[in-house]
Amino acid sequence: MNFKPKFFNSKLLLFGEYGLMFDAMALSVPFNRFSGYLDFDSTRSHLASSAEIRKFYEHLKSGADSPKLHFTFDLESLKADVENGLYFNSNIPQQYGVGSSGALVAALFSRYAAGFVPENELMPEFLKADFSILESFFHGKSSGIDPLISYLNKPFLIDSEKRIFPVKFDLSKSGLSFALIDTGTTGATGPLVQHFIDQFQIPVFRLAFERQFIPANNGCIESLLNGNQQNFFLFLDQLIQFQLQHFQRMIPGNFHAIISEALNDQVFIKLLGSGGGGFLLAIAETADCLNSWAEKNEIKTGEII
Repeated sequence: MNFKPKFFNSKLLLFGEYGLMFDAMALSVPFNRFSGYLDFDSTRSHLASSAEIRKFYEHLKSGADSPKLHFTFDLESLKADVENGLYFNSNIPQQYGVGSSGALVAALFSRYAAGFVPENELMPEFLKADFSILESFFHGKSSGIDPLISYLNKPFLIDSEKRIFPVKFDLSKSGLSFALIDTGTTGATGPLVQHFIDQFQIPVFRLAFERQFIPANNGCIESLLNGNQQNFFLFLDQLIQFQLQHFQRMIPGNFHAIISEALNDQVFIKLLGSGGGGFLLAIAETADCLNSWAEKNEIKTGEII
């Protein structure tokens, strides 16, 4: 029954939240502080996880998504393992913006997907397309990026034409300081994504998104990858100003003022994923700058690097 655990890391979507659904670029990296693997619940103490996987199996069994998938699933093996208490042994916080459902999808795909070529020959676009369909079962519309990052365990750039490229990018060598801020609450992805879609139907919001968010978001990615810190912070300031004005529902209420005032100390705090709670991403030029701000404001930060 037991099989050798294969770990799947969480992810950090550094840039591209919501923009991925339209024409913005995105940059996402694996994050090995949190990870998970498939296991069997011999003590029946992980019933919620087992039940979620069972529902996923029933969904696959219905065949509703089969015509849209490039790869099939070994449903007999999945069913047998579900009956034996299959669950996802994970320390990835759920509804925190670090890809808990993405890692689960990647783990299930890795073990049960069939009929595809070896991993090093897979086209990321095909994987992303299938992952988008599979993860949508867990929280509504999905870009498929989170499972892709967990599955391939590489940083990826998604350009404005939806093409996917692996990139050589290491946060620890960026010359900047990054940290996570725990908002102390969770954020459900599905309702926030629907809220954004509804807002996007409003011409004023759509125009602002296209003229302000996308240039700022893409500028952040390009300047970060090119090592241009001066331009990076200029674009990052524009991105955060947009989020403060137009993504208020995505930012927990008690953090609106904190994010705004942090800009005065050259600490830049943005959404990490869909928002609504979970982690925020804090970025500063140096660790001293970031730590001094956090100490002054009595905010606990979890250092990424």
